[in-house]
Amino acid sequence: MEVIPAIDLIDGKCVRLVQGDYDRKTTFSDDPVGMAAHWVEEGASRIHVVDLDGAKDGKRGNATVVAAIARSVGVPIQVGGGIRTAADADELLGLGVDRVIFGTAAVERPDDVAATVSKHGGQHVIAGIDARNGIVATRGWQEDSGRKASDLIAEMIGYGVVRVIYTDIARDGMMRGPNVNGITDILSNTEISLIAAGGIAQLDDLLAVAGTGAEAAVTGTAIYTGAIDLKAAIRKLQENI
Repeated sequence: MEVIPAIDLIDGKCVRLVQGDYDRKTTFSDDPVGMAAHWVEEGASRIHVVDLDGAKDGKRGNATVVAAIARSVGVPIQVGGGIRTAADADELLGLGVDRVIFGTAAVERPDDVAATVSKHGGQHVIAGIDARNGIVATRGWQEDSGRKASDLIAEMIGYGVVRVIYTDIARDGMMRGPNVNGITDILSNTEISLIAAGGIAQLDDLLAVAGTGAEAAVTGTAIYTGAIDLKAAIRKLQENI
């Protein structure tokens, strides 16, 4: 299983939120490009980048930083936050981003998701399934869509999406462990590749996620606080293949 470090951006800085709450923010670095390079040095084979300003406002306020990360790191990056249209996705993929993540647009503009899959291929598109009590949240997790996560995943599969990133909002940033049951339920009922996010606090959590059959896990707070040693975790997951 791949372990993917997260670079979450607000005002050009690398931050972490608690349960997606913009008022509960910790800034870890003023140099997100350097931070991405650091995680690559620690062994990361991919970087997960989220423009949190874009996620909330629908305008990619950290576009310059995202482009700089895409140019500078020598590994693929996947990007979410503020990607509302097929044109947004085209721009990012044209910059060398490997995968674009449609979150709010998966709910509000599914035709744009389908258009991007048709143009670029399903391997370059991720549906962001950000759920609170099984219901998908949108616009930086500030709004309740009323859509069941399972229903949205089924719809996205119908549009040709082959990969989702599933985040349990209640666990995100809380360091209380991932929603293993939720991950298992999705993988048991759908034919899709899944990246897990939210709540990963220790190496055992990564091993538990790997046991579900998830292809990858995103980790943020745990590697920034030192609760997880990224290099050691990657080595351990490789040993368990």
